[in-house]
Amino acid sequence: RGVAAARGVSAAEIEQLLATMTEAPLLGIFGEPRVNVLALNLALDQMAPPAR
Repeated sequence: RGVAAARGVSAAEIEQLLATMTEAPLLGIFGEPRVNVLALNLALDQMAPPAR
């Protein structure tokens, strides 16, 4: 909720973006699902650039 409020987008949009950016474990069994945080932040910037 905090990210959504700070970015001016809905929580549902953030959740949808997270779902699409989540990468599966290697070969489906090694490791945990992960998110490339840099790519996520760049995608968020494209959605609604913060006013500066």
